[in-house]
Amino acid sequence: MKCSIFIDGNNFYKGAKKLINDNTISLLHFDYTKFCHFLCRSNNYVRARYYIGALSRGGDVKSEEMYANQQRLIGLLQTHNIPTVLGTIIKHPDGSFHEKGVDVRIGIEMIKFARLDEYDQAILISSDTDLVPAVEEVKTFGKEVLYVGFPSNQSFGLTKTSDSLLLLRKDDLMNFFPPTTQKLGI
Repeated sequence: MKCSIFIDGNNFYKGAKKLINDNTISLLHFDYTKFCHFLCRSNNYVRARYYIGALSRGGDVKSEEMYANQQRLIGLLQTHNIPTVLGTIIKHPDGSFHEKGVDVRIGIEMIKFARLDEYDQAILISSDTDLVPAVEEVKTFGKEVLYVGFPSNQSFGLTKTSDSLLLLRKDDLMNFFPPTTQKLGI
C-alpha cells in the first residue's frame, strides 16, 4: 500500500513544541525521514509534503530571526526530500498574523494525488477541521485517511471523518531526535 504524508507545518510545530515542552530541544534536529517511515508503518512511503505560511523579512530583530529559522527548516526538509509548499501570512488590523492558503493547498493536493492514484493511504498531520471536506473527497477515490494529531488539540471533525487516528505522544516524537540536542530557538 502506497502512503503519502501531508504535514500542516504550523499545526505540527505548535503541537510538537507543546507536547515536548522543553526549550532545549529544537525541531531543527528532528529526523523527518524516520518519522515518516514510522507513520507509514509497513506501508510503502511515497512522499511527504510540508505546508507553511512564508515568512518575510520585516527588518526588526524578531522578524529576521523567525525568517532565518524558517529558512533553516526549509533546508532541513530538503535534506529529507520533503518539499515545502508555501502559503502566505497576513497581518490583521489587531496586529496578529494568520496563515492564508495553507489548508487549501493541503486539501487540493490530497485530492489531486488521490485522483492520480499516487497513494492508497493519506496521512494528514493537522488539527484543522477545514480539511474535513478534503478528507471526504479523498475517500470517494477509495483511499484511506489516517489523521495524526496531538491530544491537546485533537480535531473531532477529522477524527470522525478519517478512517483511523493516531494521537502523538511525547515518547513518539522523542525517538526522532538525536540523543543530545542543542537549543536553537525554534
